[in-house]
Amino acid sequence: MHGFWRRFSFKQKLTLMMLFTIASGVVLIGLFFVIYERSHMRDQLEHEIDVVSRVAIAQLSAALMFDDARTLQESVNSLRFDNTVEVACIYAASGELKVHSFPGDNNAVDCPSSLDIIVTGFMGDHYQMRKTIYMDDTLLGSLYVRANLDYVEQHMRRYIYMMLTALAVISVVSLLVAMWLQQVITHSITRLAETAGRIAHQNDYSLRAEKTSEDEIGQTVDAFNQMLAVIEQSDKELKQNKAELETIVSERTAELRTANRELEAFSYSVSHDLRSPLRAIDGFSQALLEEYNDVLDDVGKSYLDRVRAATQRMGLLIDSLLRLSRVTRQEIVPEPTDLSAMARDIVRELQEEYPSRMVSVEIQDGMMASCDAKLMRIALTNLIDNAWKYSAKQAVASVAMGCVDKVYFVRDNGAGFDMRYADKLFGAFQRLHTKEEFEGTGIGLATVARVIHRHGGDIWAESEPGKGATFHFTLG
Repeated sequence: MHGFWRRFSFKQKLTLMMLFTIASGVVLIGLFFVIYERSHMRDQLEHEIDVVSRVAIAQLSAALMFDDARTLQESVNSLRFDNTVEVACIYAASGELKVHSFPGDNNAVDCPSSLDIIVTGFMGDHYQMRKTIYMDDTLLGSLYVRANLDYVEQHMRRYIYMMLTALAVISVVSLLVAMWLQQVITHSITRLAETAGRIAHQNDYSLRAEKTSEDEIGQTVDAFNQMLAVIEQSDKELKQNKAELETIVSERTAELRTANRELEAFSYSVSHDLRSPLRAIDGFSQALLEEYNDVLDDVGKSYLDRVRAATQRMGLLIDSLLRLSRVTRQEIVPEPTDLSAMARDIVRELQEEYPSRMVSVEIQDGMMASCDAKLMRIALTNLIDNAWKYSAKQAVASVAMGCVDKVYFVRDNGAGFDMRYADKLFGAFQRLHTKEEFEGTGIGLATVARVIHRHGGDIWAESEPGKGATFHFTLG
């Protein structure tokens, strides 16, 4: 019902409500008068039968006393003065039926067989009355009269027809009045709705609704126009701020491009200018060890070995920084990637590099992801290489990779770490183990975090010292 009502416009709803209200009032008033008229007609019929019966009894008393059958018959027949009275009967004091009105009439109604079953009042489709006849306190007999309700029903039908006719006329007039009223009342609302529709379609907040009255609708129009003025001002400020923001973004984009070019130049400078002196230091140190081996004592040789190790470590740091820089700047090209196959390929390379290591490896099948394959290989290489490295001191090393509910993990049973320092894991040059325990530059996990974040994912770790570590990550 609610959905059906929502289909109508405001004008139609207003018209229907007015028609329903007027029709309901007319119907209720009509029902009241119908009920009243029916009751009145019944009372009138009962009164007429009572009056006729009293007049008849005055004539029947003497005839009953002298047992004048002819006079009784004529008096009873006279009661059927119209089609209302169906039958009139006279009973002796003993209850014996003496006279029946028009006994030869085939359509006549039979008299009751006993006075005891006669009850004065309306009985279904007829009215019946019993009156006793006395003469000087002597019971002479009884009079029974039965009347139909045809006249009452005919009168009521005419009355109902009149009421229906009046209802039809009133409904037509009400419809015309309702249409006129709804046009007057809804004109402003319709114009307001049209203005709102134009604003929504054109996004033109300079439009204003027309005010045609000073009533509540007029006040609503004023409030609507004030709201439009506020929105128009806010829209102007928003467009101005948007233009300023676009200018700032353009400037920042240009600055970022310049910074990227400078970073690329710096990367090239680091790669070229720092590597050359490092190679020279390493080369001359090696030359000293080889050509002046007899001259140098063990302390000198140790110093030169430490110089060479430091230069080689510096070279590794430079390579790591350059990789981290490339990861940050490289454009992401997502494509369907088989992470299971990629992980197995990385493990195979590690097994070839460390043939003496015995490591139990578990890689879940069917791990597919939409990601940049090159960057993802860098991230997986660092994670699996860390798991391989930090489990090296275990008697039985194990490395596993899998996926549960789109969360990937790389797990090992290695050295682990204290979760109090977990926030330092993914920062550049942050290490939780010394270089004497495990080699590394502290750049690997920072590189992994940047790859994952550039894919719109997240990375975190769980571990306990001596119980291994598990790195979890998502990809957008």
